[in-house]
Amino acid sequence: MTRQLPEPPQLFARFDSDNNSDGAARERFEQFVTDLIAVQWVDATTVAAKNHNDWGIDTFVGDLGGGGVQVWQSKYVLEWQGKSPQSQVRKSFDSAATKAKEKKYRIVEWTLVVPAILHPEQMRWFQGWAQRTQRATKTRIKIWQGDMLRRRLMSSEAFDVRREYFPHTIASMLSQTISAPDVALTENYSLFEDALFVRQLQAAGYSETSAACGMYFATEALRRDLEAKESVSELRALRTIQLDVHGIWEMRFNEQAPAASTDGKMTALYSTVITEAAVVPDTAGLVLQRAHKQGAVHMLVEQQKAGWVKDWRMVAADHAANRVEADAPMQPSSNETKASLGASRVDNSELLGPNRLPSEPTDCLATTE
Repeated sequence: MTRQLPEPPQLFARFDSDNNSDGAARERFEQFVTDLIAVQWVDATTVAAKNHNDWGIDTFVGDLGGGGVQVWQSKYVLEWQGKSPQSQVRKSFDSAATKAKEKKYRIVEWTLVVPAILHPEQMRWFQGWAQRTQRATKTRIKIWQGDMLRRRLMSSEAFDVRREYFPHTIASMLSQTISAPDVALTENYSLFEDALFVRQLQAAGYSETSAACGMYFATEALRRDLEAKESVSELRALRTIQLDVHGIWEMRFNEQAPAASTDGKMTALYSTVITEAAVVPDTAGLVLQRAHKQGAVHMLVEQQKAGWVKDWRMVAADHAANRVEADAPMQPSSNETKASLGASRVDNSELLGPNRLPSEPTDCLATTE
């Protein structure tokens, strides 16, 4: 059981009260950020060097030996006052960019992490600086401020991080585990050969789609189970998760569409969305497994609300047209017509199109209504 998380910056002021100095509080916050990032990016790590010569990196994911790197820069700023934090941000980014150029690796994304919640004027400054710097360096720049850190702590996946750094927000009955429905499994991926979510992945250049089919199957089976039980509140919670996932896709699509290749592909879109969807915070009344949340992404695509290439709507339209053509009945010959008159009944299972639900959850390919 957990208690409600305090609002930032009260929540993060705990680092001051738990440590004996500003330096210790700052180091503890940086460690917390690395652990929270690792919930989503399991290979996230940090670096250490004497005299703070850490290449402008607090946490990173990627290859410092010459590949692409995501960098998170932590600043333990509880209240963003005046222009002092602005100069710190510029200095930190410039240090990281200079070292990346010197050591011949590329920073693809740089994220500022602060426990404070910025004043509108300060957010306006940050977004303006970020846009100008992105144009000049081709590096995506983001900010995680206090409210986003709090939301990430609210997810079931971040429970261990919350217990480590904020044990006062967890009731004494720690032996009670957070339960989530089991993940329904299938090995019959041929069920999904004609699914739109598979077609959209193929359009983006993904030839292997078995895991995506498994995720979709798990979430669709869960939805049908909740419908069968008439669990209204849980169905409403599932729709809330789907809305959150849609928001993630929309934000990432709008970020990456301007840089799409000539054939409309956005190489990082799918991996970014499916990774972020896995750690969407649970809603009241429903705790989900990571696979369920990722399956919600593929359900969204199957509902023709998203895709993985710039012209995803055209892919969806072509797919729908092909389905109509494939489902159109052929004109029978005269002999076939005569033969059919003798048939007393047609097996309904033979009439199931790609968008029709079979009678059992294990054969599902339906979209959420």
